[in-house]
Amino acid sequence: MDNGYNNKTLKLLIIDDNKDLTEIMCDLIGFLGHKTICSQDGKDGIAMAKEHHPDVIICDIGLPVMDGYEVAQQLRKDDEIKETFLIALSGYAGVEDRKRSREAGFDRHLAKPADISAIERVIAEAAMRIKQTV
Repeated sequence: MDNGYNNKTLKLLIIDDNKDLTEIMCDLIGFLGHKTICSQDGKDGIAMAKEHHPDVIICDIGLPVMDGYEVAQQLRKDDEIKETFLIALSGYAGVEDRKRSREAGFDRHLAKPADISAIERVIAEAAMRIKQTV
């Protein structure tokens, strides 16, 4: 399947406390030709990122225990995964929310519900950035 990313299969970690949404996202992104792993909370998501070294992390902001801002800040402090392309996917999508997500370390911020074409464009951007750094 030509996924439009120069046949580069990316590994993505989806962090969202909505189990149904997480499973749908994993299936859709898998259909685009990528490998996905999922987590339902920030602490577990960070542990999975350290273990699996994903190319891209899509993270909700409104998570229990540790919110998405904290997740991004922790990921950016870890030398092994600090360059991972981070995408916030959240219902919190106002100007201040987007500013705060940039400050926390997210590369992009998508508003929920995001259509698959928007997600696909941001993943393509991540793939191009990864290709340039290799």
